Amino acid sequence: MSSLYQYGAPDQDFKYILQDLSKTMIGARFTYSELMEHERVPFKFQTIIDRLIMPILNEDMEIGAHILQLTKEDKNYRIYENLKVKIRYYAPKKSGGFESKTVTLAELVKEAEHWDERAVLHEIILSNLALMSFKM
Repeated sequence: MSSLYQYGAPDQDFKYILQDLSKTMIGARFTYSELMEHERVPFKFQTIIDRLIMPILNEDMEIGAHILQLTKEDKNYRIYENLKVKIRYYAPKKSGGFESKTVTLAELVKEAEHWDERAVLHEIILSNLALMSFKM
């Protein structure tokens, strides 16, 4: 087994690709260069990364960190908005512990202004239908 799939490897936390019929879930700690090399990333998403996202970014940027800093004026915001992206993260509760939240990109942009440093962004969810219908 490759080190990518070893249980408990700390450098692999939140690095996974899961797919079902309606969505593709990508761990938020992948860098764009790692996504380009991963065999489970949909080819169309790799093409979008290669042609539209990476020319303006550092290829070693994590997808979660990039999405967290997006604004409505950013060119990549429209790309992710068209892909109907949803973001799953753990937010700290006032009473202690964490709760899982799933939000749209627009909701995350609003919440990013008051982002709690203890929150952990862990998953990017792409709509497979939106990915198939995306035109470049």
